Amino acid sequence: MPKIAEQARAARRDQIITAALACFARSGYHATTMADVAAQAGLSKGTPYLYFESKEALFIALHEEWDCGLADRVNAAIAARPDAGRRSPRQILHAVAAAVAGHVLEQTQTCRVLMEARALAAHEPAIAAGVQAGEWPAGTDPALAARLFTAGLYGLMAQWHLAPGSFSWDAAAAALADGLAPGTAGGVSPADD
Repeated sequence: MPKIAEQARAARRDQIITAALACFARSGYHATTMADVAAQAGLSKGTPYLYFESKEALFIALHEEWDCGLADRVNAAIAARPDAGRRSPRQILHAVAAAVAGHVLEQTQTCRVLMEARALAAHEPAIAAGVQAGEWPAGTDPALAARLFTAGLYGLMAQWHLAPGSFSWDAAAAALADGLAPGTAGGVSPADD
């Protein structure tokens, strides 16, 4: 493929991802259609399918390729502290909290979509397949379960890094995954409201 054609294809792909970001931020993953993405990008309805097999594939691509820059912002905030501030855990937490707050306020759309992508694209399809296979009860809400699983996983990661070796990862991971079913500590059925 000629270099210009490759560049044009890459530019069109980026255009579709940018349009998807706007649509997902406005309406959420489930309410957004590929036709919405095409309209937002100013393309015909079928064009996104030339670049992405499905809405899920587009959502995963957005998750994998876009970086909202939070890590760089946090690192810069910590580096900007005087030496004494970089040695103080309290000052580091203040810098992290301020950097995250500023970033969330400035990059709301991108960060919200990427957070949804991390929760849904990574875990919701697997949970939905598990519900269909009977591994979890039919009333399990895959979207909610994915969010809870992601939050629990991130919480375990934080606890592990704060106190390495303080618990068994295997036992914690099993308890987290098992907790997705209704009737357990982490039950997630729409009827549980």
